[in-house]
Amino acid sequence: MGRIGAMYYNRGDLEKARTIFDGLVAMDPASSDAHAALGALLTRTLQNDLAMVHLNRAIELNDQEIASYVNRAEVNLRQQKGEAAIEDLKRAIALDPGEKHPAANLARAMVIGIHDALEARGVM
Repeated sequence: MGRIGAMYYNRGDLEKARTIFDGLVAMDPASSDAHAALGALLTRTLQNDLAMVHLNRAIELNDQEIASYVNRAEVNLRQQKGEAAIEDLKRAIALDPGEKHPAANLARAMVIGIHDALEARGVM
């Protein structure tokens, strides 16, 4: 069922994906994958507070889930919580020393973007 939700998510049919991900969380509240998927969707749809609930739970259940750290960093940035975002990005990068995981590589790009933005403002 998660694959079907992911298919809808990747096609941009977020309403159907949300229905599936909500169902997965309801069926198995201890599934880090279900919380991570729902958290990612909520991040994408700018539902920051609810996204944080599911991303935090996904990380509590599986602290090796790189994408949840990156999504949580994105929400933290939106909420002006830069230090928390940097910590999440650092954790995501540390979990991928081989530089192969797409979410960790996104984290690396985000760190570069943050650095460049701060440098342009004369903060660094």
